[in-house]
Amino acid sequence: MQKQWLIERFTQALPGELAHAPYKRYRQEFEKEHAAQERRAAAVALHFYLKDEAWHFILIERSTYNGQHSGQMAFPGGKPEATDPHLEYTARRESLEEIGIPIASGQHLQTLSKVWIPVSGFEVSPFVFLHEAAPLLQPDPREVQEIFSVALSDLLKEESCIQKDIRIPGGVTLKDHPCFLLNNKIVWGATALMLNEVRMMLR
Repeated sequence: MQKQWLIERFTQALPGELAHAPYKRYRQEFEKEHAAQERRAAAVALHFYLKDEAWHFILIERSTYNGQHSGQMAFPGGKPEATDPHLEYTARRESLEEIGIPIASGQHLQTLSKVWIPVSGFEVSPFVFLHEAAPLLQPDPREVQEIFSVALSDLLKEESCIQKDIRIPGGVTLKDHPCFLLNNKIVWGATALMLNEVRMMLR
């Protein structure tokens, strides 16, 4: 998988709703319940880099806390601060704070389709960054339980796409929810939507 090919794939038109469609029936109840809720901007960063001559990307496992996204697999990111000039900067700043990637590191290739997270009210912009080599990573223990380097080839494998019952706060179970199994971790929710868009763009 050559660098130029990866750049070309990421600069094509976004599949958007087509990529999010498999998750729609699991989200529609929450979207209806929170339809009147104000949507707050947020940003995450998808960092791609070469490692052992193969492309990888970063996922984090969030620390356990009293909140909606406790312990989930995710991308580094969060809400903008008053001093952030734009959401791309937010994604870069959060990457520095959560996993130690310098703000100026990485070429911005694409901004994926926004993903609304009804339970928290955030509408997330996912920014894709390309690095020539694996960045040095340092997790913030307050926010990050563990950092995972995931081979991009694993995301593209059919066996990485699974369905699983997901228990969420409030005692609700999402039956046979589409997920990804990556590095022996279940990736679901908004992060899975973003990864499915990446998968459609690269396959």
